[in-house]
Amino acid sequence: MEFPETGKHCSMKDCKLLDFLPFVCEHCQATFCKEHFHMVSHECLKAENAKLAIEKSTNFLCSEKSCKVISLIEMPCIKCKQHFCVMHRHHGCLELSETEKTQKLKKWQIPKKQFAEAKAVVDQQIADSLRKSKNTAMANKVQLMRVKGSAIGPKNVPTSERCYFLVHLPLTVKNKHIGTSKGVFVNMQWTIGKCIDSMADTLKVPTNTDATIVNKLQLFHHSNGALIYAEMDTPLIKLFENSTIVDGQRVILEYSNNVPIDTSLYK
Repeated sequence: MEFPETGKHCSMKDCKLLDFLPFVCEHCQATFCKEHFHMVSHECLKAENAKLAIEKSTNFLCSEKSCKVISLIEMPCIKCKQHFCVMHRHHGCLELSETEKTQKLKKWQIPKKQFAEAKAVVDQQIADSLRKSKNTAMANKVQLMRVKGSAIGPKNVPTSERCYFLVHLPLTVKNKHIGTSKGVFVNMQWTIGKCIDSMADTLKVPTNTDATIVNKLQLFHHSNGALIYAEMDTPLIKLFENSTIVDGQRVILEYSNNVPIDTSLYK
């Protein structure tokens, strides 16, 4: 059984293919198969507007010499402003020259060098601090051993509760048996006021002379002449805990009114 009305032949002279799903050109209204329906394929003579569209589309031809891809959307390079297809979007335009690479590398190396120099300085400071800390700790241990060897103090202070100081006497006090300084031990559980009284008693330092009417006996750091602590009722153990003082350190017992003293006078 034949179906004469089913499908149509392609209008292309060299084709005449019977196509059951033919296409109609919107310009010349002729019928074509799927191979010739495009106006370019059958060289449509009535598509003046189509020709203009074709000419316009050539503006988006890929700028790569060996490429013939035409894009519907322009994709210009941000540097050279030329259009390239997706395949050739990386066309080397944005690549840096050797000079530019060298300059960029040098630019990035500057902060790296600065960081390395700063780190070296900090590392050296830390190393110096650790060395100084170790040296100070060792010096304190040696000082404590020296002071312990000849220290004097109340016999009733338990050995486990003793703390030691190399005490420099007040400038106005002369004691030929003791000299200008002597190792003394006190009870670390005592208050500062009681420790000063015990040191004064052990070293035969007066606490009620005419000079003490204005000035009173106080303890000072031998390292910088600063007052160790003004509150006389403060437990000595508290000053050890916060590292205000260390066992075996040199101190100055002097009449003063909370005023720093000149350590160069105490040899």
